[in-house]
Amino acid sequence: MDRPSYIDWIVEEKGITIKDGIPINCYKIDYKEDDAVLDEWALHIRRNYIEDEDLLLDAEINGMTVEQYLHKYVIPQRDEVLGPTVRSGDITEILVCDLLEFVFNYSVPRYKQKNRSGKNNSEHGTDVIAYKFFNASTSPSEKDELVATEVKAVLTSTGYDPLENAIKESKKDEQRLARTIDHCRKRLKELGNAEQSVEVARFLLKPDNNYKLTYAAAGISSCKTVDQEIELSATGEELQISSKQMIFFIHGKTLMNLAHKIYERCKR
Repeated sequence: MDRPSYIDWIVEEKGITIKDGIPINCYKIDYKEDDAVLDEWALHIRRNYIEDEDLLLDAEINGMTVEQYLHKYVIPQRDEVLGPTVRSGDITEILVCDLLEFVFNYSVPRYKQKNRSGKNNSEHGTDVIAYKFFNASTSPSEKDELVATEVKAVLTSTGYDPLENAIKESKKDEQRLARTIDHCRKRLKELGNAEQSVEVARFLLKPDNNYKLTYAAAGISSCKTVDQEIELSATGEELQISSKQMIFFIHGKTLMNLAHKIYERCKR
């Protein structure tokens, strides 16, 4: 997947910690009223739901224009019962996928939004998985990395609750993670991405071929600015944050309005 231009609007804010000195990766979405970039962002979002060639064929089979097909069958709509909630959840998961892929250089499977049984139905399991191979040949190494990320977003909020909830929910048992990886493997194969399906399967074999496993937490809200030291309602001890855990907080002004603005452009 090509790097979208909006990534340049994601600005790292260094030196931000949670109370008790726990460092986090903090990013501000400093977006502009730039039609070209917003249109490109919308196209990028749409391609997470359906590929170009599939969209053209599916619209034709249903006797619809591309815009009609996207509106009725693919893109969550603002006036639907669950539409805003699904928009919020999907765009933030895709945002975290993009951050891990284009900023942290992980491979990130894109499968969760594709071919849903209903456009407002969400997948269960670990929200985002990402991985790196130590060897270019992708032969197993104990230095291979898998990141399992819990994403919590409340785009109508200006607080830190999504960050706290993401941290609390991020430590999944490995059996649940294994089910997510196996589901991802099968979905990638169904979607015609056999190569990545094989790559993902490597991470089912931890007992035989050990690798580095990191549980990550990503909270997203519409804080305009963040405190240098973020105070959560739970303490560091209650949150049980591991030294190996990755923690992200992503924020920006009126992100729910931004999400709607982008989704309304998902017409091609």
